[in-house]
Amino acid sequence: MKLGGIKILDLPVLILSVAALIASVLLLRRGSGNERLLVVRSPKGEFVYPLSKDAVYRIEGAIGISEIEVSDGGARFKDSPCPGKTCVMSGELSLPGAWAACLPNQVFIRIEGEEPDGSQLDAIAQ
Repeated sequence: MKLGGIKILDLPVLILSVAALIASVLLLRRGSGNERLLVVRSPKGEFVYPLSKDAVYRIEGAIGISEIEVSDGGARFKDSPCPGKTCVMSGELSLPGAWAACLPNQVFIRIEGEEPDGSQLDAIAQ
């Protein structure tokens, strides 16, 4: 049965998607203002990990498993099944707003949060 172009069974999926989005936003805004987080988006969903805990996360992507390493407050692609390994060569991310992606595997990582002093500058021009 259809309801204005949307199937009845699509409603629970839509509601769950909206709930997951709201929960992700609340999780990112919760906690201390200085905590930095690693946000990983893949075809299997979006995951949030603290940068304060060293770990290696295995994330399933479109063509295989990408390994994301968190160490000493930074994150990087440790390994990925993509042919060029550009994501692995992108290096470590530690500043809020920094991101890297493995496009063939459809895995995207970014750093969220604030710097402890809140005054991190990208550049100074004179």
